[in-house]
Amino acid sequence: MQDMLKRIIEMDEQARLVKEKAQQEKAATEKEIIETKEKIYNDFIDRAKERVRMNLEVDRASAQKEWEITKAKHHSAMVQLNSQFEQNCDKWVDEIVNRVITN
Repeated sequence: MQDMLKRIIEMDEQARLVKEKAQQEKAATEKEIIETKEKIYNDFIDRAKERVRMNLEVDRASAQKEWEITKAKHHSAMVQLNSQFEQNCDKWVDEIVNRVITN
């Protein structure tokens, strides 16, 4: 009977040790999962930030190019209008005066 009780106590102790080891492994695995999750998230955020930075540079370059084209078009139109004004100023003034007087 004593041997049986002793054996039951030993088995209980072994079961407790196995349970504790399993709980420790579970805790270690959960910690590893959390760390892996954080690493994946941080890597994703870092890649996203880099992608945004690269896109921003491309967009700025594109916008600058469009601005230069628009600026050149406006300058060309201004030069053309100034040229027309210089050539036709007297004629336009005479036409306006004639229309005002005749009406």
